[in-house]
Amino acid sequence: MVYRQEIDTPSYLCDTNDRLHIWAAVRLCQEVTEYHGNSTGIGFKTLLAQNRAWVISRALYNFYRRPDAFERIMLSTWARGNDGLFAFRDYKVTGKEGEVLLTGTSYWPLIDINTRRVLRLGDVIDGYDIEDMEATDHKKLDKVSLPQMDDSDIVMQRTAVYSMLDHTQHVNNSEYIRLIFDCLDECGFDTDKPFTLELNYNHETKLGETLSVSLKQMPDAAYVQIRNPRGLSVSARVSQ
Repeated sequence: MVYRQEIDTPSYLCDTNDRLHIWAAVRLCQEVTEYHGNSTGIGFKTLLAQNRAWVISRALYNFYRRPDAFERIMLSTWARGNDGLFAFRDYKVTGKEGEVLLTGTSYWPLIDINTRRVLRLGDVIDGYDIEDMEATDHKKLDKVSLPQMDDSDIVMQRTAVYSMLDHTQHVNNSEYIRLIFDCLDECGFDTDKPFTLELNYNHETKLGETLSVSLKQMPDAAYVQIRNPRGLSVSARVSQ
């Protein structure tokens, strides 16, 4: 089943040019995921009662055009199957007359909240309605391979504050995207042109921990690593 939700782009999620922020677009994809999960019985509250939760591991987003404030858009998401450890979920955001604004695909493991161990999906999604179609041309997501970086590549350090946390009690994945594009904006990266964002999420970040953001521009893409006290938290590649 494809789950769809039509909204007007909230102005409070837009930048100084009244275009939807990159991090906000991803947050809206998360939001429609929550609605879909709740409608099918495997949403956050249902799994929380079982001490289980979905977390995102890998994601890829193709941004074609950022919608304007108050522009009517359609958010669509669907489950695309699983490999026993990862559930695959795709996204599409469209504008008027079906113009494609964003496509995405993502990997979601299920974890035990207490131990943080990845669980076999088993009967959790047995019989779950699967859509055999791909939003992107990336059926399989590989790990983002970062170039060598050292302290000279650090461009920002931030403390994880309360407003960055979500109901899983750690920094929400869209907050890392906010940091990434704050750094890229200072380098003159043009988010009004189409681009692809690839992400790997490794170690979660908790309240009060320091995030160290490193950036390296290469001929093929911009690479970003975000580290916390336990090591590499996020790897990202942005190509245009």
